[in-house]
Amino acid sequence: MPTFKAEIQNKRRDGTYNVRIRVTHNREVRRFSTNLYVTENEVTRGGKIKNTQVLDISEDIVSKCRAICNGLGMEVLDMPIDALVDKLKYYLTGGDTFRLDFLEYAERKIPDKSKGTVLIYKAAINALRRYVKEDSLDISDITVSFLRGFEAFIEKEPSRRGSNRKDDKDAPERKRGSRAVSLYLSCIRALYNQAKEEYNDEDRGIINIPYSPFDRFKVKGAGRTKKRAIPVETIQAIIDLPYVKEGARRKKENIAKDCFLLSFILIGMNSADLFNAPAAKDNVLTYNRKKTEGRRDDRAEMRVRLESPAAFLLDKYKDPYGKRMFNFYLLYANEKSFNRAINEGLKKIGGVVGVEDLTYYAARHSWATLARSSAVGVDKATVHEALNHADKEMKVTDIYIDRDWSVIWNANKKVLDLFDWSGLELMYLL
Repeated sequence: MPTFKAEIQNKRRDGTYNVRIRVTHNREVRRFSTNLYVTENEVTRGGKIKNTQVLDISEDIVSKCRAICNGLGMEVLDMPIDALVDKLKYYLTGGDTFRLDFLEYAERKIPDKSKGTVLIYKAAINALRRYVKEDSLDISDITVSFLRGFEAFIEKEPSRRGSNRKDDKDAPERKRGSRAVSLYLSCIRALYNQAKEEYNDEDRGIINIPYSPFDRFKVKGAGRTKKRAIPVETIQAIIDLPYVKEGARRKKENIAKDCFLLSFILIGMNSADLFNAPAAKDNVLTYNRKKTEGRRDDRAEMRVRLESPAAFLLDKYKDPYGKRMFNFYLLYANEKSFNRAINEGLKKIGGVVGVEDLTYYAARHSWATLARSSAVGVDKATVHEALNHADKEMKVTDIYIDRDWSVIWNANKKVLDLFDWSGLELMYLL
């Protein structure tokens, strides 16, 4: 007869261990997960569970497994272990009356998502919890009409960013854009399909989740991103903008101006990558774009040749310890506070140069727009590659073709040559 034992194995990203049931049958071993978790303090050095409550619950699961096997009779002896495990999971989760708390399931699965998407998934589930106004949601309740109602809820719910997080009656109400609707529902769809894949086995006729509401409910696209590119004259005005002289030199406006220009000079480099950039070698900065490195086979590698307009800023923000390219990590606690400070400073700069709600990302948009303009004439494919975007159509081809970085570097030089950079250092010295 099969034997069973509750145990833990690999630590999860959130520092906890999932309790799993080890099944030994006909000299083969399989394991299946439970809804039980323990922390590092609740296990011994040898990996044994110390939490008595978890031990009691896991022993109850083991007892149920033995009872299920007894109910199967003699046929269990010749049953393949995978089929046995499927039977156990089927009966343990309710058999014909399958139940799955989607909110609880999501909480278990979200920590295993990539770092770049965990926060989005959490926000989506929190919105779903606000919509149902309950701490649980059976997966069978997620229907087409339910999804339509949730979609309408997201669209109408005020943004919870900034002052809207507080209960402030005087705060301006900002409704969510189409991007939030698209992102949240895409997360719910991914988790729903993941649950179907995990709990259904069509080969063995086990269909615990028979419905597919997302086949009939189409998640709306995020819509076109608002164009944030600014013209040559405005970028030149930012270059020529005098530095703030009041108080400390490192005012937000000063760093915001310099980081905006650094991003532009470094082909639209994101603030997180600017914050973490490693030291350059042989006048080339090589880094992995943080936003997409987890989704790319090449880890979104980017190489940027350091052009002469960057010399002053590279020296001004040089890391004195040589650990990174810039000293921003010494000035700010983390990349989020760094990005926030930049955008706060850029709002003031935008007011001076006549750009409403100027953001850091405008540097990236502006580089791409100017590269494609008639004044520079860089082809669309090169711009696409310079921005380090993933192209599904070119993915197979890229396996056989080494990237010629000089094409991107020459394009960048053409863009930078549109401007007069001589006044940048002069404005600092005045």
